Amino acid sequence: MKRIAGMWASLLILMATAISVNAEIVSSGLALSPANEVPPITGLNAQGGFQITVNVTRDASGNITTGTVRFLGNAIFSGAVSITGLHIHEGAATANGPVVINTGITPGSPLILATGSGILDYSVNVTDAALLGRLLKNPPGFYVNLHTTTNTGGAIRGQLVRFEERQAQTLTMVNEKEVPPVTNQPGNATVTITASPTRDDKGAITGGTVTFSMRYNFDAAITLTGLHIHEGADGANGPVVINTGIGGANTVSLPTGKGSADFVVPVTTANQNSALQRMIANPAGFYVNLHSSVNTGGVVRQQLSALNSTPPIIQICDTYFLETGNSDATVKVLATGIDLTSSVLANGATVIALPDITTGQLTITIPAAQRSAAGVIFLQIRNGQGLTSTPLQIVVAPSANVNSAPATTVDAAKYATASVAPNSVAAAFGTKLASTTVAATTTPLPISLDGTSVYVNGIPARLFFVSQNQVNYLVPEGTWAGPAQVSIVAKDGSVSRGTVNVTPSAPGIFTRLANGVGAPAAVAGMDGVSFSTQMSNADGSAVPIDAGSFVMLFGTGFRYASGTMAMSIGGTAVTPLGFAAQSQFSGLDQANVQIPASLAGKGDVDLTLTVDGKVSNVVKLKIK
Repeated sequence: MKRIAGMWASLLILMATAISVNAEIVSSGLALSPANEVPPITGLNAQGGFQITVNVTRDASGNITTGTVRFLGNAIFSGAVSITGLHIHEGAATANGPVVINTGITPGSPLILATGSGILDYSVNVTDAALLGRLLKNPPGFYVNLHTTTNTGGAIRGQLVRFEERQAQTLTMVNEKEVPPVTNQPGNATVTITASPTRDDKGAITGGTVTFSMRYNFDAAITLTGLHIHEGADGANGPVVINTGIGGANTVSLPTGKGSADFVVPVTTANQNSALQRMIANPAGFYVNLHSSVNTGGVVRQQLSALNSTPPIIQICDTYFLETGNSDATVKVLATGIDLTSSVLANGATVIALPDITTGQLTITIPAAQRSAAGVIFLQIRNGQGLTSTPLQIVVAPSANVNSAPATTVDAAKYATASVAPNSVAAAFGTKLASTTVAATTTPLPISLDGTSVYVNGIPARLFFVSQNQVNYLVPEGTWAGPAQVSIVAKDGSVSRGTVNVTPSAPGIFTRLANGVGAPAAVAGMDGVSFSTQMSNADGSAVPIDAGSFVMLFGTGFRYASGTMAMSIGGTAVTPLGFAAQSQFSGLDQANVQIPASLAGKGDVDLTLTVDGKVSNVVKLKIK
């Protein structure tokens, strides 16, 4: 035990959590690769994984004044390397831009990695408030890269995608906290509540998510009928303000009374947003509780007291699938936000984890007992404050249950396998993916339909539709760029596995035939306000529209574009009026354009859009 503790200390001194100044805002996982450099570098065996954390201070009016930017991650080269720069640049994915945040590594003061691998941890004070504002408002307009003596212009690079603020607390819900106390269903449940608000330029909360990372521990079988945050003081009952969706028609059955789960609740309504603001300002005025079929008013409960710390984050894992077996197995992860007393949990039980102080990876032992039967292992890290990370979910199944043919994921708009983007709509094809055909009818979208679940790099994906041969799912928002592992588990235990390349942008346009060809599933109008003309017929052919018409196109995979969008109509370059996420439907993006008068009488023409050097599918228009 002394040896393990010492190794933890050596690693974690390097990876200690930064002190939050005002609000700690963390980037989604950032993968650096030679292929992302401009121009791409070939023949270089190197990679990096980073988390960029921004701590900002604001004045009384909510304006950003200063901040600290922290670079925390690792670099892995095939041999000894001299690093001569680690920066944030402002620029699109297809261009090189100026350095705007510099860690201080220079050719005159390089960082030598004798083995080619190492942990990098640098914090930079930033006084340029306007720069911090641009960084937080438009992360895809910035990239991180690492320079070496061999590749002075940049060796590995990755584009930022998004930032997420995290405020959390871990609580243990108990019977005696219920009002009145519960005595007929002994047990407890530990939950990490993570509030992730989104903010406007002045720091005002505009929405976000609330995540519940759960571990159940009841003495006997129980059926859960609710998991909520209520607004109310200790000792009093109050109304539900944040609802996970567990209910009478969507129960959770725990045959042994034990289990783990993770629920992400989007904050989308005005009432939810107002409640989130009040909860962050005064968490002690809120409580979380579980309801059961026996104790419908609540079976376990706990009052919130503080939301001011960031939980650990498991960034990447080397595998998200294990075959059943009767021996221990190991997985390797890269994690941030851990401290000297952190521990690793597998399905709530502490397991052995050995750190590598060179690469920053943890080698975790999964006990044989946890992989002896088919199921899902919830892998988490708990720090010294008791905060637990959002779980990575590792699918466990016997080899006989794994389909021999891989599941193939495509962009659901253009039906291409090249890549998909985070928060975009994807379609997976295979066999035995579900037992029947079911479409989602609720929001937020479910993570299970007909007993089918999809995991992308260990994160449950929300589902639009399942059938025996096709599953449409939402690529999880925080998915790292690069190859991602996809596991699809059907109700009968069949497991289909595959990989998909994730890139920050992967533009596709939805068509009427839902196969990426023909006329778009789009609308048009003459005044730019009323869009009453459907641009496609039922057979996928184009409906004639006038030159000068305003067109609203719908697609997926381009909301995180790092630069401008280029559009071509009939070979003519056209500047779109704008593009962004469509606010009503998950994964749906929107681009607006006015058909130039110069295209009058062109008849049948092709339309494509391009972002970050990636071209969408070709759709058909007919211009009168």
